[in-house]
Amino acid sequence: MRSPLLGVALVFWGWQTGLLPVGLAMALALEARMLTQTRWDLSRTDFNRVSDLSAILLVAMAVYEVVANDMARAVTGIIQWLPMVLFPLIACQVYSAAGRVEMAVFFWSTRRQPTAAPTVDLTPAYFLLCLLSASTANARATFYVGLVLIAAWALWPARGKTGLARWVGAVALAAGLGWAGHLAVSEAQREIERRASVWMLSWVRRDLDPFRNSTALGELGEIKLSDRVVARLEAAHSLTMPLLLRQAGYNVFHAPSWIAVDAAFDTVLPDADGSTWRLRPGVEAQGLLTVSAYLSRGRGVLALPNGTTQLDDLMVVSLARNRLGSVRVEDGLGLVTYTAHVPSRAVADVPPKPADLRVPPREAAAIEEVAAELDLAGRSPADAAKTLRAFFLGRFSYSRYLGGSRPGHTALEDFLLKSRAGHCEYFATATVLLLRQVGIPARYTVGYAAHEWSAIERRWLVRSRDAHAWAMAWIDDAWVEVDTTPPEWMSIEAGGADSIWQSAGNLWEWGSFLVSRWRWSERRDRLAGNLGWLLVPLIAILGWRLWARRRVSTRAGVAATRARAPMAGGDSEFYRVERRLGDLGLRRPAGQPLGRWLDAMAETPPPGVVLTPLRPLLALHYRYRFDPAGLGGAERERLRVETEAWLAAHAAAPASPPATTA
Repeated sequence: MRSPLLGVALVFWGWQTGLLPVGLAMALALEARMLTQTRWDLSRTDFNRVSDLSAILLVAMAVYEVVANDMARAVTGIIQWLPMVLFPLIACQVYSAAGRVEMAVFFWSTRRQPTAAPTVDLTPAYFLLCLLSASTANARATFYVGLVLIAAWALWPARGKTGLARWVGAVALAAGLGWAGHLAVSEAQREIERRASVWMLSWVRRDLDPFRNSTALGELGEIKLSDRVVARLEAAHSLTMPLLLRQAGYNVFHAPSWIAVDAAFDTVLPDADGSTWRLRPGVEAQGLLTVSAYLSRGRGVLALPNGTTQLDDLMVVSLARNRLGSVRVEDGLGLVTYTAHVPSRAVADVPPKPADLRVPPREAAAIEEVAAELDLAGRSPADAAKTLRAFFLGRFSYSRYLGGSRPGHTALEDFLLKSRAGHCEYFATATVLLLRQVGIPARYTVGYAAHEWSAIERRWLVRSRDAHAWAMAWIDDAWVEVDTTPPEWMSIEAGGADSIWQSAGNLWEWGSFLVSRWRWSERRDRLAGNLGWLLVPLIAILGWRLWARRRVSTRAGVAATRARAPMAGGDSEFYRVERRLGDLGLRRPAGQPLGRWLDAMAETPPPGVVLTPLRPLLALHYRYRFDPAGLGGAERERLRVETEAWLAAHAAAPASPPATTA
């Protein structure tokens, strides 16, 4: 690829991925080969070292991306960095005398084979790789326009004899059809993702839906969430632990789901610094809670203490909240760290509505019976909440196993009147409906309970298994937490937390968090600004070793090269083949590597000249010239004999006049 298309592709990659200075520097380094006729005599051993360097970079990048990101981001991140990872190898190829790379350097099993290996030109594949890597930035409009322009440039030399207008029309038609196809595929992808997420959420409780929460009421089986750490907390001494972190609230129960009705999200604008978000202006905070949590694809619902008034240092593009207390963010980093201002007491919030008092008819009989048994109707809201806590703590037990409900009875009815055992969703749902039965507005709330202290990290850890549900009741003109689940649920869910496997998992989680925190730091350092600098000494040492290799000036041709004696392989018989082809009018252009010269002739084979035997002879010639191990006796004799045979076969071939240019 003699045109500057390779450099253009690198600049385009740097522009799209936000690494324009890096892409520009790499492009200038490669395209500077146009300004010099000097090439390096790089042996297979040299290429092996460079290939190993690229392999090390690729492995390091893959480990880094997998640890720092979720799997989807890791895959795109690895692809995005491939042009930089493979740059040492492509640079060595374009500045080598051979101009090609032996396939053996990519496979450990073939590196020590003495025979010549097939060679390949990596520049076309590298060109396409740069375009593929640029696409991972997902800058759709600018990427597509740039892609069309680069493709048109690449196709221009192959336009043939067609007219300019026809060629431009064909390119425009292809670009239009491509854009239409892109839109159709994108729309299909969004629809498939939407349908798949709905299906998956019905089976795997992972991503929170702030509008609907499907409980496990009445289902058979055992609930067991993973030990994965979803958040880390640093709490002020004024905050009391355990601490409930609310994610979403719901106000309508339609078994087995809780639904958020009349709960549209309203956008909250940040302060001038872009990272401070005031949720309840003017309310004084008692303590501060710093939360580090992961966002899937940069979006999610935040876990916050009840009544959070303000969020500091939250690096997201948009934030919205609804009247039920859910706070949703979008376009954030993979790991966000923010500080929540927590008030000293429950604060006045959006007052209740009729939906906060509704009891489903199917559950009314059981709810009314229990409410009458506890004499809740004559109690104040605070006293009713206290009575329910005592009722559930003294007469009920926590259980992860769900035995199902009896025919003709609802799961909640069996829980209240028969089994009296269940998990937090049963306790929260029953509490909400019992409070509503006596006229106290209440809502169903989900989130996490923070209770695990890590002596290693000196932080509070929140795991998937700490997912929890509780009630929110309207008491003294504020929404107050009412958690009636027996507190032993925390130790039951922890299970084998002290096992050796859990300890090893904790160390891995901590290491992953440290890498993620560095990866998504406020400075937004990229690999080119940090990890790349760590590789500078290694690349400098390798570059110095390659620079010290013998350099060949192709400006004066082969005769000048041979004059610099003594030169390893200078007596190669293949030079006679080159001279004979020159006598036949097939002279090699100055500066063109022998391999590309043969490829150019193979595209339009000259009459009377057999080129097929020359490729293996050229491979032997390169090894004889550049490989420190040289050729064995049998291979050296093969080069001589087969070259003599080819020369004898073409000794009588008529000379052709050199090609002339118009």
